[in-house]
Amino acid sequence: MKAVYALQLELGYATSQKLSGLLGRPEDWCSRVLSRLEAMGLVKRLNQQRGGYVLTPEGRRMLTVVLTGGVFDIIHVGHLATLREAKKLGNTLVVVVARDETVRRLKGRSPINREENRLEIVRSLKPVDIALLGDEEDPYETVRKVRPDIIALGYDQQHNEDEIRGKLAEMGLHARVVRLGVAVPNAKTSLIISKIQGS
Repeated sequence: MKAVYALQLELGYATSQKLSGLLGRPEDWCSRVLSRLEAMGLVKRLNQQRGGYVLTPEGRRMLTVVLTGGVFDIIHVGHLATLREAKKLGNTLVVVVARDETVRRLKGRSPINREENRLEIVRSLKPVDIALLGDEEDPYETVRKVRPDIIALGYDQQHNEDEIRGKLAEMGLHARVVRLGVAVPNAKTSLIISKIQGS
């Protein structure tokens, strides 16, 4: 189900071929799984010729999607602790990686690592099920796309929970907004950068 959802976010639909590539399983096995999920009413076929599948509302309800995000410029133990804590809130963790332009706009500096590299690193982290780049113009565009059940905010992220709840209500989404309490002292990217620059 997570793999179908991941492909649905990335491509708009899942196919047995794409599932095979994602899961590392034979294409015929993936085709059988999709057929079983379809028979159970958890996925539906978009088009007979294209063969693409998407989750049905019943299938989507089987996932508890947690959305979190950040820059992830220099991965450190604080990031890992936050991602592990966010993952405990559901069964599917989607992580939004800030675009380079967004980092420049919000932090007043260019990221050390390019967005494609930061995305690839975040994708490889054990707690992460799905990682994707954010929208450069509207951060809520990604929220619309993911339609999370829970939005998890890091303990030190500068986001206003009430403002987010208000925006979600405007969008007709009913996600819970949770401020994570996990904190690892002295594990902040800005401190690491300062130490490197000071040495």
